[in-house]
Amino acid sequence: MKETRQEKFRRIAETRMTRIFVNMNLIANLSNKNQYEYSEEDVNKLFQAYEDKGAEIRLFFEPNYISNEPLKETFSFSDALEKSNGNESKHKKFLRIAENRMNRIFADMNLIANLSNKRNYTYTIQEVDELFQAYDDKGNEIRAFFDPLKEEFTFSN
Repeated sequence: MKETRQEKFRRIAETRMTRIFVNMNLIANLSNKNQYEYSEEDVNKLFQAYEDKGAEIRLFFEPNYISNEPLKETFSFSDALEKSNGNESKHKKFLRIAENRMNRIFADMNLIANLSNKRNYTYTIQEVDELFQAYDDKGNEIRAFFDPLKEEFTFSN
């Protein structure tokens, strides 16, 4: 039996979002201070790019949206990240790996934008909302790995 356009949308969206989840889980590994060094600014830049990418792709699913801009394909902390020769600092290692992982997320999100094509796929607004809510929730879940641990208790009043 032939797959419907909605079944195809769901199958492909699930596969692509699963790959994003896998890469976000790998980004969580970068929170290990024994292996990597990062600043609050680095973390903020990384997760701001993640949020911005989600918002950029979400627009494709809005009625009558027409994009004149090319999709952002890469994430970079700065142009100054040069290749090192063997003894890379913990900070440079964090930057290099975070960029690579975020670039894979960008690629998968750009592929999700293709699913907005109503000629090839059928979807409901609830499915789109669920897809992007899962994306946002995953970002918040992984962001928590980089937050400082609470060290003291205080009463709220």
